[in-house]
Amino acid sequence: MAIFHTAIKVFSRGKGQSAVAAAAYRGGLLLSDVITGQQHDYRRRSGVVETFCLAPSDAPEWALVPGELWAVAEAAERRKDATVAREFELSLPHELSDDQRAHLAFSIAEALVDRYQFAIQASIHSPGTPDGLNHHVHLLASTRRLGPDGFGEKTRELDGGVSGKVQVQWVREMVAETTNAHLEAAGLTITIDHRSLAEQARAATDRGDELQAVALSREPTKHLGKAATALSRKGMDSRLVAENEAIEVGNAEHLDHLTMQAGCEGRAVPMPATVGAGEGGRSPSMQGLAPGLEIRGVSGMRLSQVLGRQHYATEGQRPISLAERVAQALRDLQDIARARADLSTQRIRAGLEWAQAELARAGETVPLRQWIATAVVQVRALRASILGRALRLVSLGRAERLWHLAQHEWERFNSDYPMGTNGYSRPEWTQRRERRLSALEQRTKELEKARLRGSAEALAEVDADILRKAVELEGFPSPSQFVLERQAIPPAAADGPLPVLKPRPPTLH
Repeated sequence: MAIFHTAIKVFSRGKGQSAVAAAAYRGGLLLSDVITGQQHDYRRRSGVVETFCLAPSDAPEWALVPGELWAVAEAAERRKDATVAREFELSLPHELSDDQRAHLAFSIAEALVDRYQFAIQASIHSPGTPDGLNHHVHLLASTRRLGPDGFGEKTRELDGGVSGKVQVQWVREMVAETTNAHLEAAGLTITIDHRSLAEQARAATDRGDELQAVALSREPTKHLGKAATALSRKGMDSRLVAENEAIEVGNAEHLDHLTMQAGCEGRAVPMPATVGAGEGGRSPSMQGLAPGLEIRGVSGMRLSQVLGRQHYATEGQRPISLAERVAQALRDLQDIARARADLSTQRIRAGLEWAQAELARAGETVPLRQWIATAVVQVRALRASILGRALRLVSLGRAERLWHLAQHEWERFNSDYPMGTNGYSRPEWTQRRERRLSALEQRTKELEKARLRGSAEALAEVDADILRKAVELEGFPSPSQFVLERQAIPPAAADGPLPVLKPRPPTLH
């Protein structure tokens, strides 16, 4: 499944970084830094598929030669803390061929050059393993605009602040639109989305797609902050990092299970909060819940806290009436129809509507209660199966994203902190490197598990189960056939008086 990943970073002399060194490593090239006299030889590094340069149409010819481009770019900067390069790192869909990925990378780089008038070196990298999915491109850009006379003014609009946020948003949208256009041109129906999961969930709720809103909702991770981020980058332990990892694992492992369990028990699906308080007039504990999926006493709790519990009612909470169960089942049928328009649900819908009218007219009877209880459970089970299928794909996408991030961190550490040049002792450097390798191995195992659950064979089994449940639901007897008596439940007959027992006279022996 194609994923969206766009990261922007800068290289600064103040941090001891060099545009020449970055270009050599990303392109697998031998480049010389004329300022320091140092040679950077990465011709033997693996994983570099292709490297090319782009520049404005009126730029000098040397702008298309990496060795000359970055030497001039470094020479154009005078300050000892100057920003010497800016990098756009983008994921490339593994579903495309090498040529198609190269065309996509060229199109994105061309759009950036056209907008900002800088020079770019594009280096396409392949995954580190034969079955890997981490195809990506490093777009290393100059920090100055390039014209016929060489480098000119700085691209200040990308430096930060309000303008920087606007430009970053434009880049993200452009990358998503360009990637989707190339996926469509390749005959693929998959797409990527540059929006956050919370934004996608809200959009799904606004258009009435509550199942997709559930699938996109997550318990939010905690902001790390400057100190925790620095510790994480150095490979050191951090409480917040550990908590975020626990939240991610909990979200992935428990949501599918909870949905299935809730469906079988006929309960609404609780969703963790993903949007801020005060939105839409709903309480903070109910944020992130799609309309119709709220259930008191559950929302806002960790998924791991509610797994395995049989009852969720809090003290003093009234039980759900039979009429409310019917209304909820009708809402579930609306969700099913939106998600799977190919499934026929007219017959069970008509039955539930008849039962709803009969409850209002004549009240509860034992046969009617039995029919409603069975119908509600079957409707909820079908809805849970459809949602579970969507969650398998969402979990697969999440596993791919986390694997990609772990792979990126592994490569970043090896490139930014080579042995002997980082100030760490050998044991410290080895420990930090092993931590990143361990994280990558763990994410690889999670990805393999998610791939198995999201494979074509596994999804075919789920589809067969969904179809079976839909057929059984449509074949369920109508309440008019099932219910023979419409009278209210008669009260139990009073017991008669107990017989008076006369004492027996004693027996004399």
